[in-house]
Amino acid sequence: HDAQHFPINSGAHRGAWQTCLDCHPSAQNFALFTCITCHTRGETDGEHDDVAGYVYESTACFSCHPRGREDD
Repeated sequence: HDAQHFPINSGAHRGAWQTCLDCHPSAQNFALFTCITCHTRGETDGEHDDVAGYVYESTACFSCHPRGREDD
């Protein structure tokens, strides 16, 4: 994961998950992912109130935070 894709094994996401299905809702298609299972709307909306175009949606999360860091 860390070398080519989202860094789930390091940083703030290290140890925050148990299985692949925690982030990937379909074992048949790992291209599908979710951020909003753990990052709740109340928490996330409050941290993005000054971000133009913010949308509470996993693909939007990834487009702004491809390395999983809040400062991406």
